[in-house]
Amino acid sequence: MLRIDPIAAYIEVRRRALVARNFVPHLPFARQQEFLELSGGDTECSEALYGGAAGGGKSDALLMAAAKYLHVPGYAALILRKSFADLALEDAIMARAQEWWCGVPGIHWDPKLYRFDFPAGSSVTFGYLDSEVDKFKYQGSAFHCVCFDELTQFTESKYTYLLSRIRRKAGFNVPLRACAASNPGGVGHDWVFKRFVDPRTALAPFVPALLDDNIHLDGASYRKTLEKLDPITREQLLRGVWIRDGGGLVYGHFDTGRNLIAPGDVPPLQYHLAALDFGVNDQNALAVMGWRDHDPCIYILKARRFTGLVEDVARELRGEDKIYHFVQVVGDVGGMGKLFQAELAARFSIPIAPAEKTNKLGYIRLFNGALANGLVRVVDSFETLDLRDEWAGLPWDARGLKEVEGFDNHAADASLYGWRATTAYHNEAREERPLAGSRVNVPRRIVKERLITDGRVAVLIHGNAGHPTP
Repeated sequence: MLRIDPIAAYIEVRRRALVARNFVPHLPFARQQEFLELSGGDTECSEALYGGAAGGGKSDALLMAAAKYLHVPGYAALILRKSFADLALEDAIMARAQEWWCGVPGIHWDPKLYRFDFPAGSSVTFGYLDSEVDKFKYQGSAFHCVCFDELTQFTESKYTYLLSRIRRKAGFNVPLRACAASNPGGVGHDWVFKRFVDPRTALAPFVPALLDDNIHLDGASYRKTLEKLDPITREQLLRGVWIRDGGGLVYGHFDTGRNLIAPGDVPPLQYHLAALDFGVNDQNALAVMGWRDHDPCIYILKARRFTGLVEDVARELRGEDKIYHFVQVVGDVGGMGKLFQAELAARFSIPIAPAEKTNKLGYIRLFNGALANGLVRVVDSFETLDLRDEWAGLPWDARGLKEVEGFDNHAADASLYGWRATTAYHNEAREERPLAGSRVNVPRRIVKERLITDGRVAVLIHGNAGHPTP
């Protein structure tokens, strides 16, 4: 007697119901079905990512996800690409939807609103998020499902903002969902990997799909095309390996094995400098750098973001100066920074030297060279976590000439300003001093200006052995 697996039978019924109710022209294959089954009845918004390799059926999976509740009156879904040009490409997701639904009785396509309206009173709308301001086009909107096609082309801030547009009226019994599909690579590679793919940090499930999973595609011919790509792109698209694009990060030469140093391994440092970056919405960053004579390395001891006004900046500086006795404080004094500079000087007697900002691109390249040569060491502690997170995710634009907007960079900028200032000290001519404990007398003294904790500018005099003399 033929035995029927009840679980397999249930899945098959669900697959056939999807086609019958939601205007989907073919059944999902196994990986697509796994992705669609992730949408449950949770009251909170659920997220899921599908994809990895090219040819894994990402566009169809997203369309099926968007179409899952088209039989429910009032249901609304939004499907996004990064730009309108991406949206309008031949065989892109909007063109695929037109193949599925244009000409079907009861379905209306509005070419001005880029929206399909369905017989039950439900809808699927297409849109794009090119610049950061584009996300505000959806400020007053409400959707039950938002789908992101090629998620790694988006910044995390765009994605999380659109999550706030996923909502429903009380009593409307449809799950709230954020569905995404993507290949590895792109400006958003790192945050997408962290949020969905890396099991150590993932907040939501990831369904990997390969070319072989797609039963509707001529895999053999497509594989031959993918085999001709460069090694990194081939690994990304053919095998779905989550590796970054080559050279895509602004500070891509940072290497944990080469540039990280344990707190206990930092040598005794003679000089310390503070660097500030003043951001909008009271978002600031402070970096503390240290160095010593006869050592080409710069040590980044702290580099963190913090929120606050002038009083908070002054408190941060004075607290750190009690520990490090800074020889200088540099900061970005352009724009809002100019007001901070004036207030810190007038109210707290704290001088802020202007950071060197001309030719930022050139200094970033020099800084990367210092990273590559192991001349920048970052203390492996919580106090540098903001900096390391920024370095791991801050991408270049398509031309590699400026940072992509929408990514945190305050700690990175403060560290860049501080490193630039410390190189000036390194290049100063210094008198030779005896080693600590030597009996050789050196009567000459080196004079340094520093910030002290009571808010006044004072002179720090280094004696024979390099110890400060009051």
